[in-house]
Amino acid sequence: MSDDHDACIADLEIRITHQEDTIDSLTDSLVRQQRILDRMHEQMESLRRRLESVEENNSSGEEGDSDDPEPPPPHY
Repeated sequence: MSDDHDACIADLEIRITHQEDTIDSLTDSLVRQQRILDRMHEQMESLRRRLESVEENNSSGEEGDSDDPEPPPPHY
């Protein structure tokens, strides 16, 4: 009877060890993915700011005098 309990306890300890290893591996993967997402978010924000800057430069540079509205197309 004692040998059966010892075997069951040993089996449970092995399972717990494997589960802990799996949890650690999953945690590491999650941390890596979060870092990637954070980096991608920063890159997107940087690109968004650059795009806004380019759009502002294009809109102010093409019109020349910003007080004069652009004339309507000839078909109006």
